[in-house]
Amino acid sequence: MNDKARLGLVRHGQTYANIDQVWHGHTDTELTELGYRQANQLGEYFQRYMRPDVIYASPLQRARLTAQAVADRFKLPVHLDPRLMEFNLGDWEGATFESLRGAGNIMEQLISNPDFAAPHGESQHLVRKRMVEAIEEVSHRHPGRNVVIVAHGVSIGIALSHLVEGDTTKWPNYSKANTAFSELCLNTNTLLSYNRTDHLKNADD
Repeated sequence: MNDKARLGLVRHGQTYANIDQVWHGHTDTELTELGYRQANQLGEYFQRYMRPDVIYASPLQRARLTAQAVADRFKLPVHLDPRLMEFNLGDWEGATFESLRGAGNIMEQLISNPDFAAPHGESQHLVRKRMVEAIEEVSHRHPGRNVVIVAHGVSIGIALSHLVEGDTTKWPNYSKANTAFSELCLNTNTLLSYNRTDHLKNADD
């Protein structure tokens, strides 16, 4: 990327899966009322984070609609890229976090083993490959432009833990609040800001 270009990463607004504490990777779960308010407040405030020139998003509605709330403020289209989708747990989609921490400690495997995958699901390595490819390709496709990518908590965490630390198993250290904004410098693989939620001060009023 050009030194003057900026890359913003945003997690989607709150979903019912977030409330119920279940894993929805490729499941196309809906935003809650609060999630829509969070997205709208993000859009209203976004110029204080950066002025985007181009916006990309996961095609899953929680990310797409969050991105649209920002895009509408700047009269920009939202470009959809399936590589930005969440970590797919295959046959375990919809499992509660509690159950994943239960028998067999599946959650620990999902965190500590980058090759571990659910039946018909993905591994960290697969998520890292597609996410990093998408981030780097999109950024280099728009030299000198401010790029915003709206995606998902775990997939962003895996990409950041790889880019910043070279270790995808550190992804829980990069957990992000709903609609949180972070800025990554791809030239140096450093975070310039992380998990900013300034726009949410009144989201749950």
